[in-house]
Amino acid sequence: MKNLIITILTLAATLFTSCDSAKVEVLTDQDRATIESEVLMVLNQIVQNSEAVDLEKATAAYVDNPEFISINNGVVNDYKGFIKSNKEIFDVLEKQEYNETALMFTFIDKRNVILTYAGTAIATFKNKQQMKIDPFSATLFFRKFDDSWKVIYTNEFAAVDPIMEDSTIAN
Repeated sequence: MKNLIITILTLAATLFTSCDSAKVEVLTDQDRATIESEVLMVLNQIVQNSEAVDLEKATAAYVDNPEFISINNGVVNDYKGFIKSNKEIFDVLEKQEYNETALMFTFIDKRNVILTYAGTAIATFKNKQQMKIDPFSATLFFRKFDDSWKVIYTNEFAAVDPIMEDSTIAN
């Protein structure tokens, strides 16, 4: 009988400790505003440097680690593949101009946030050909490492159409 009671108490203690629910971190409005401001600064750097076709600065916020995943129009890459595919594009670009139409935050906790960015863009190539990118959307998963926000996951979609010059217009 004593062994049965000890077994039941041990089982109860095990169940009690295993059912201990993790405390949910509640973000205050101030926490959300601070995170949003910090992440927007990083996003603005990514966009500005993408517009200026500066690959190194445009990708500085993307973290080179095994967790990193990039999906671009259905093509999945690790960090090295992400950099390589962007380099191929940046090598033939002269400039880009983005127009943001939507920006949405999903706050996970104080260290993790999802940013959804939507808009349109015009890409001008070195040969002066232009492409209209409409729509464009990106989901960026940011994680805070020490004191800086880095992208550990990105999923981008873009519909791209060439802009044809109207040859009937006299210059």
